[in-house]
Formats: sequence, C-alpha cells, structure tokens
Amino acid sequence: MMLPFLLAAATLTTSPDTLKRPEQPYSLLKRSPNRLLRPLSADRPGVTESPITIDPGHWQLETDLARLINSKSGSLPRTRALRLNAFALKTGITDRTDVQVFVDPFVVEKQWATQDEPAARSRGFGDITLRVKHNFLGNDSCSAGRWAAGVIGYTRLPVGGQQGAGGFEYGVLLPVTYSFSPDAHLSAQWETSLSYDRDAEQHFLDLAPSLTFDYGFTPWLAAFIEGTSRHDVRTSRWESALNLGPVFHVSRNVQLDFGRHLALSRNADREYFAGLVLRR
Repeated sequence: MMLPFLLAAATLTTSPDTLKRPEQPYSLLKRSPNRLLRPLSADRPGVTESPITIDPGHWQLETDLARLINSKSGSLPRTRALRLNAFALKTGITDRTDVQVFVDPFVVEKQWATQDEPAARSRGFGDITLRVKHNFLGNDSCSAGRWAAGVIGYTRLPVGGQQGAGGFEYGVLLPVTYSFSPDAHLSAQWETSLSYDRDAEQHFLDLAPSLTFDYGFTPWLAAFIEGTSRHDVRTSRWESALNLGPVFHVSRNVQLDFGRHLALSRNADREYFAGLVLRR
C-alpha cells in the first residue's frame, strides 16, 4: 500500500534537467514556445564557449561587427587584419543539440615590409566552419551550485583563398560552466584542433585551454574576464592572452558586447572587437 506514496514522492523529488516536458518533445520542425526559452546564452564574446544549446526550432545570430587583429610572431612580418561581420548562424535541432555555420565574409589584411619581403595588402572572403554542439549536463540550469557541460565538434572549409587557413581544419571543444548564482559563472574550456600551416603546407596539433569569469551587475549590464592560452605542439610554444570587456543585455533576445584581447606573451595577438547577438 506504500507503493503509490513512494512513486509520488519520487516524482516530486526528481526534477528533469530540462524545462521541456518529456511528453512534448520539441525539435527543429516543432519549435519550443517562447515562454519556455532558456536565458540567452551566447558563445561570444570570449574564447570560452557556452555549453548551453539553442532552443529547438529557434535561430541565433552571433556576429563580430568588427574585429581588429594585430599580429607579430617571431621572425614573421608584422600583420594587421580587419574582420567585418564575421558571423555564426545557429539553430536548435533537439533539446540538447544545435548546428552552426560560421562565415567570415570580409577580411582586409596588411603586411608590413621587412628586409626579405615587401609590404602587401589583400582583401576578400574568409573560410566557412561547420559545427555541432551537444549538451550532456545542465542545459537549462543557471541556479547556484549547478554545472553545465557540453561538446562541440567542427570542420573548417578552406574556401577563403589568401584570407583563409589554406587547408581543412578540424577540432573538438569541451566547455564546462559552474554557476555560483544566476549572475556569476565560472567557465573553462579545452580545445584540441588539427590546424593547417599554409606556408609549410602541413597540419599540426593545437591545444587551447581557457578560463573565464562573468558577473551580472544589473539585469542589463555584465562584464567578463578571461585567460586564454594556445600551444603549438610543433614548436612547444605557448601564447597567452587576457580578454575582458562589458556585455549589454539589451533585451531578452538581444546582446551587445565590446572587448580587448591583451597579449600576455610576446607572440600573442592584440585585438579589439565589438559584437552583437540576436535570437529569434
């Protein structure tokens, strides 16, 4: 006679890891209602990405409105690149999986002259990257003391000519987030990628750990600080940098951000960027 009461108690104490009702699964063709949308969670502005996926049937646009990159690595010439409207278009296909396409539509590059090479300029279309993200823990939780984790796999298509990598590239990212409160989060990520060296015409292994903390001061204003590093296995060289800046939550579905990428090691890039996120 105690069995019905035990079953009822188990039902009350066991909470699913999703806002969606199990009896009403949502998908790309059956979009989740707006009232059940998760809080806006973008993979920008830092390198550390969110383990949270896009709600099924909804779209999210994340774009670098502008990014200025200054590079100086070893004996290589000094370069500067301006990327305009490099964007990612994402859509949720299940409650835990989304698909993404990254496009680098316009890149302007300048190379300073050296004793061995003349100055050079180029402009054009960049590469396209196809990605899949899957969340396997805490996809809907931002409450205190909760974890979220996911995995992202990608392939970069070398369609960008001189502005692209010059060869196919592949990678896996493992993002994890811990919520101290709904306004404070600590996130970490490990990226392993098979990158392409255009000059050497060969692939090489890249390892890139990162750690970021973000805090919401008000419902509309937050800030983030992030430490990043990248390890080129060929040269055993580490390049480290610090990202920081404000994030403005304009509305439930709109976000603006600005930031600096500060070099902590001699060969790391120095960047300025401004971005926009729109969800529909």
